[in-house]
Amino acid sequence: MSNPPRWAWWVIGIVIPVLGIAATVWTTSTKTTGSSPPPAQTPRTTPPDTSALGQAPNQAPPASSSPTGAVPAVFLGVWEGSIGDDVGEHHRRITIRQGKVGDEMVTTRTTSTATGSTIQCRGTGTLVAADSNTIELDTMVTESIPSGRCNSVGEQTLTLMDENRVRYQTGLATGILTRQR
Repeated sequence: MSNPPRWAWWVIGIVIPVLGIAATVWTTSTKTTGSSPPPAQTPRTTPPDTSALGQAPNQAPPASSSPTGAVPAVFLGVWEGSIGDDVGEHHRRITIRQGKVGDEMVTTRTTSTATGSTIQCRGTGTLVAADSNTIELDTMVTESIPSGRCNSVGEQTLTLMDENRVRYQTGLATGILTRQR
């Protein structure tokens, strides 16, 4: 019986750990917490016009405000950071406004150079669920530059690490986002 070719050992040494990591990420991203069920869904509404407050329409209110809605005030604002997936590293920016479950209250911007060319993706998102430490969003791409290069992430979870950092997680991507002032 002959020994397997040398390349076979490299494949085994790379494929098995990658499959293990992918299974772990998938398992932790689909695991339920056993906590109370998410709040009942409400109809989707247009985000409030903040231009009268001296803010641009896409700018989130300051984190210190205490507006009413399902999103804890600590999550409100602009968050940025590096996220990684099977393609590489990407820069993600998420702006979170107050809203109820089902409201469109998030804008997203992702820039990637992982494929060798610059790709810019913009999108919007709705609130799926929220509690004091976690918010779940469902996002979709609204603009892709160049056209057709962006895919919607879908559901993603932001988990509060402290008042200035959240852990970003989807089925394929993870990262740490930092509050921007």
